[in-house]
Amino acid sequence: MKRCLVLVLLALAGCATANKEPPSKPFAGTRWQMVLELPVPGEQPSVRFGDGRLEGFGGCNRFAAAYVQDSVGARAIAIRRIEMNRRLCDPSAQMVESRMLEILQSVSSYAVTGDLMTMSGSGGTLRFRAMTDEANMPAAPLTGTRWTGLVNISLDERNTPWLEFGDGRLTGFTGCNSLTGGWTSDGGQVRLGPLVATKRACAGPEGDIERRFLAAVSEQSRVSREGRKLVLTGPAGERFEFLEGAKTK
Repeated sequence: MKRCLVLVLLALAGCATANKEPPSKPFAGTRWQMVLELPVPGEQPSVRFGDGRLEGFGGCNRFAAAYVQDSVGARAIAIRRIEMNRRLCDPSAQMVESRMLEILQSVSSYAVTGDLMTMSGSGGTLRFRAMTDEANMPAAPLTGTRWTGLVNISLDERNTPWLEFGDGRLTGFTGCNSLTGGWTSDGGQVRLGPLVATKRACAGPEGDIERRFLAAVSEQSRVSREGRKLVLTGPAGERFEFLEGAKTK
């Protein structure tokens, strides 16, 4: 009788194990930088995962795609057609990007160990390292903060670019013209726009700074936090850095 009871309990335990809830998805809200033996110039290739959608930077161009991940712990994944913008850039970066996207399009499985992730498929294997919170948007809200542009030439304080984040409202100065618009934050990802700037013509250093500013600060900008710096990166890879200033009232 006791032996039968033990067998019944073991059978019930086996059923309970088989019916356990599937593991949660590890991707949504995470960002990974590709591990390279030789880094490419400038911003390194990376990928960010949302709920069923990914976006990334290949070293030259921005890309995005939908993906389907298994929900039963088999570590299977399928990435749909990758869409990207296309621009010419450093040949070594283009070579890395082409290979990255070729493999990424073919991946069928993944494995995460600590802060490392491998994605494998018929085209090969990619290795990624989890990016720290410092590389992503800050946990502290941007609302009520002011940022002063970092430039490599001496400018009068009145001509130094700045950005100020209000409650859904963005104001700023390009070094030559005033800037206004909106901004939103969704899941830690900041989006700017629409943005409008005045049209005063400026020559000399202020005009050069403004051209750099407007190339990086637009509705297509990627906004990230690096320590005390706020970095805006334009669609073609242009960067403009800001240093955190006094909190506005």
